[in-house]
Amino acid sequence: MKMTRLHNRPYAIFRSSRTPPALYARQKWLQEASSPLWKADFDATVSDLFRGRSDGGLWSGSPIETIRRLFGLHLTVRTPNPAIDKSLDALLAIEPVVRWAEATPPVSEARLRGLPFAPAGRQFVILPAALFLAAIFGRASDPTVLGCYDRIAADLTAEPLAQRDPAALHNILRAFVVHPDYAAHAATGLLAAWLADRQTPQGDWGPGIPFYQALNALAHLDHPAADRQLERAFAHLSQRQHPDGAWGETDRLWCTFLAVHALRNKGLV
Repeated sequence: MKMTRLHNRPYAIFRSSRTPPALYARQKWLQEASSPLWKADFDATVSDLFRGRSDGGLWSGSPIETIRRLFGLHLTVRTPNPAIDKSLDALLAIEPVVRWAEATPPVSEARLRGLPFAPAGRQFVILPAALFLAAIFGRASDPTVLGCYDRIAADLTAEPLAQRDPAALHNILRAFVVHPDYAAHAATGLLAAWLADRQTPQGDWGPGIPFYQALNALAHLDHPAADRQLERAFAHLSQRQHPDGAWGETDRLWCTFLAVHALRNKGLV
């Protein structure tokens, strides 16, 4: 895969931050895991992430806040424990199915900042996020999780994808690309082809599809439709890099994390 050369190294933005994406970058990409400062930052952030969790498994009674905390724990702790499993169970029980014909209140972009999901109806955020988190925390073979994936995959063939909400489809793709079996499923290929049809000449995917989130999702796939899109998207990415090496007009650390993670997944940095 070819890409226009990056103008600047993209790692500086992570060095002074103890957010979960920065801690991941500092550990995995900057090799700071043995540093006393990194360890202190890690311990403080993980303590903050667990704080406020209820006995029922949710944080502040909020599914979105629970998704945020579990995603942060994925980037830091990374391995499941009984508390994380209980929170996953609580999350999976909230929206166990998606109903395409049933409108649900939208989750705003502001509430999803720092998460790899697009603003969509509540059911099309909570269930894909719960499946994404279950898969990355080692529960891909859980019968409940597999049942949800199976139902969604069947639903995707019920009518043309062009008639579906783009943000909802993006979030479903996000869940499918991290599942060890569903990453290669025919339904994931349909989603990748649908996204390819939306890609603009400059390399993004138009309204409703956040560029950095979609770029990162596709970079998890080994699929011809994904690779074709990534060549154009990575060229666009090179043109959008700031002089300090970062990306994004807002949420620059998060956008940079998604971009670098995608590039590294494809062996380009």
